[in-house]
This record gives sequence, C-alpha cells and structure tokens, in this order.
Amino acid sequence: MLEILKARDPNDALIHTPTGVVSCAQFIQATNEVKQWLMTQQVRQIGLLLDNEPAWLVWDLAAQELGLCLVPLPTFFSTEQTSHIVATAGLTHVVFSDAYAGLLSDGLQCHEHTMTGDLVAHCKVRQLEPAAQPLLPDNTHKITFTSGSTGTPKGVCLSSEHSVLVAGAIAGRVPQDKPKHLCTLPLSTLLENLAGIYQTWIQQGTVILLPLAELGFDGGRLTSFPLFIEAINQTQPNSMITVPALLMALVHAGQAGMPLPDSFTFVAVGGARVAPSLVEQAAALGLPIYEGYGLSEAASVVSINTPQQNRAGTSGKVLDHITVSVEQGELIVEGPLFLGYMNQPNSWGQTRYATGDLGEVSTDGYVQVLGRKSNLLITSLGRNIAPEWLEGELFASGLFAQCVILGNDLPYCAALLFAPASVSDEQIVSCIQTLNARIPEYAHVKRWLRLDCPLAVEQGFWTENGRPKRLAIAQAFTEQFNPIEDYQ
Repeated sequence: MLEILKARDPNDALIHTPTGVVSCAQFIQATNEVKQWLMTQQVRQIGLLLDNEPAWLVWDLAAQELGLCLVPLPTFFSTEQTSHIVATAGLTHVVFSDAYAGLLSDGLQCHEHTMTGDLVAHCKVRQLEPAAQPLLPDNTHKITFTSGSTGTPKGVCLSSEHSVLVAGAIAGRVPQDKPKHLCTLPLSTLLENLAGIYQTWIQQGTVILLPLAELGFDGGRLTSFPLFIEAINQTQPNSMITVPALLMALVHAGQAGMPLPDSFTFVAVGGARVAPSLVEQAAALGLPIYEGYGLSEAASVVSINTPQQNRAGTSGKVLDHITVSVEQGELIVEGPLFLGYMNQPNSWGQTRYATGDLGEVSTDGYVQVLGRKSNLLITSLGRNIAPEWLEGELFASGLFAQCVILGNDLPYCAALLFAPASVSDEQIVSCIQTLNARIPEYAHVKRWLRLDCPLAVEQGFWTENGRPKRLAIAQAFTEQFNPIEDYQ
C-alpha cells in the first residue's frame, strides 16, 4: 500500500482527524520512521491496540512494508480476551496508548518503550517474552480472529498481497473519484481496514478518523445515535461501511426528521443479513445503500452491490477474482483465499472454501444469503428455520435495536428483543402479529422476552461486527422459554 501512497501528490490530504489533516508526505515519513524502529528492535509479531487514529495506520503499513505479522486487537475486548490473543498469537510486541493499558496483562512484560516522532509520540510498545510460537503459514502478514459466533474464534492468516488484491477488486467495482470515507467501524475490523481504508486510498481518496467515543460508541456498541448522526453531518463523507444496527440508526434519524448529509454516494452494509425492507426504507430517505457479503477467509468481501450493478434482495455480484457456487444449499467460494488458520496446518493452502452460509447464486453471479448453516434452528417439531430470516423482518420494523430468534429444543420460535423505552409492549405484540400473518405457521414467533439492556460484546453475547453469539445466548436464555402446556 505504501507504494500506492508514494505515487500521490505529497501535499494530498490523506487523513482527516478532529485536530487537523495528515498529508501524504507526513504519513509516509512517519511510517518510514516506525519501519526503521521496527527493524532496529527486531520485532517479529506485533499486536495493535489503538483507537481509530492515524497511528493505527502508520503501524499497519510499517509492518506491512517489512513483511511482519500484525495482529489487530479490538479495544473493547476484556483483559482476559486480549491476553488470550496475545499469548496464542505469540506476540513479541504490543503497541498501545495509555487509554488501553489496562487491557494488557503485566505477566509476560519484559520491557516497555515510549515512542517519539510525528503521529506516534503517544504510543507505547510493550516488549513480551512469548510462551510459545504459533504455527503460521508462510507470508502471514495479518491475523484476524473470526467472530466465534458458535465457538472459539480462529486466527485467520492473510497475506498483504491478498488484502491489496481484494481492496483493488472493490475499488474496481465501485469507482469513485477521490472519495472521502468515514470510518465507522473499529480499524481492528478487517472489513473497515480493507474495504474502507485501503480501497479509498487506491482511489486517491481521503479517510476520516474519529475516536470511537466521538462516533457514539461505548466499547463495541453504538449507544448514542445523536452523536453518530452529528458526526456524519459534520464530516459530510462520500462513503462509509455500516452493519445493520448502524443502518437502522440512520433510518431512525431520517424518519424522525433529523437532517442527513447529502454527500453520500456509496454506503455499504454487511456483517449480518439485512432485511430487504430495511434497505428500501433507507433508499426512500435518499441513502445510497448497497448490501454486500463476505467472510474473513476471503479477506472480508466476496460480493457487493454497486450503483452500476445492483439487484434488490441480494448481497451483490461476486468480485471478479473469485467464483461462488452452491452445494447442498451451502455457498462455496473458490479462488485466492486466506493462507489458512493459525496452528492448523491442515487448513493451509486452500483455494476452495465451504463458507457455512446457506444461499443461492444467480446465473449472472448475484449472491443471496439465507442464513448460517450452523445457525439453522431445528424445533422439537422437526422444522428447520433460518433465524436470520425472522430476525431481519423484525429488525426492519424499526422498533428493535436487537433481535435474536431461539428455537432449538422448543416446539416454537421465541424472540429475544431489545427496544428503546419509547416502544411499548403493545407495539411489540402488534409487530409480531403482523410478522406471523405473512409467514408460514411453522415459523410463527409464539413467545418473546423483552431485554432490559442490549446483549453486549463484553458479556460474550455479541461479536464486534454485530452478530449474535448464538450458542452462548441459547445457553443463557432458552430455559426462560420452556414449553408451555397450552401451546398449540
């Protein structure tokens, strides 16, 4: 990526922050200085624990230039989760700021460096003595951990070449002239890293980095819609990447009469199934929403709708460097893929990957995702139901911030719901009745529970990119939906 930046005008605005602008020349100089420091310190594998800020990208590209292995560390993980990744990934160094020092265990520390230099002077680097060295495929330059929605997260190993290939494929599919992109997901999220930062820079654009708290986030959760809306109105971006919860925030704001920027030309939504009715509501407000589909093993993006190629109800057309087919209802991706999983040599070198997603592909390459194969609910009456289908429909009502459907070991579907205090129980009942009236009887939602607070990442119930951890949720809540005698 640094070679792409070197070809730009040195005075180009590369990054906008709340305190000013970082020019191309300034960024390249800072990256070269960090690169020199990394070589001097003989860093092998480095963790990155920073907010959405220029320093994150300086360390990222410096490590990329040296072919080092970099592991993004989510800032909203617990100390235990962070320690687990640090240990299992065999990190020799961790870059952090004082705000996140509490997430690092002192157990393995052997030295701490304080940085100097433009853009990274606030950074500290903790040198570690790793207990074990993980098994990694050759050319592993970044390890991103899967969401772990049904089990222990896996370390997905990626090369820089593959990452840039995918970013270039997205840029080729979504042509924009020097776009201004607002990062609304943590930079530790691979999707924002590749489809946000890299592809924007490939198109000679500028990225806007705001601390997550200034975007209305508390940990991994959006808790202040007004702050989020205020941020996008102040920055007037051309593009951004959203998950369904963020898209719902935009729709709620627009429907409530709040002003939305007219600067948008492309807003991608992904990370979980999106109900077509939610996309329609956004379009009615003039928001250029385009759904996509991807997974970490394919460097985050497999298919995407664009202004030139857009089909409602789908997750877009497959990118040119890969193909997608369907076998027994499951989507299969073939082409350049991840290098393999950390500590799993039998997974290395794949060019064909069974995604675990149920779906369909049209003859002209548009993907429709129906749900996760592993998420498929099997009720005690023997019915198979994709929970994402019902969740998407309930979510699109605009009443709920979270919806999770349970059904395994139950004779019916049950819903866990979190809604703002302004939503009455009567509205919830009416919404469920409306849904049940238009779906088959076997999928009817017969019971529901209103949550006092949303399910959170910190509780182990939610992933950083907005997906429910279904096994943990089912274990915690299914007993509250025990079969009732009067069930019919």
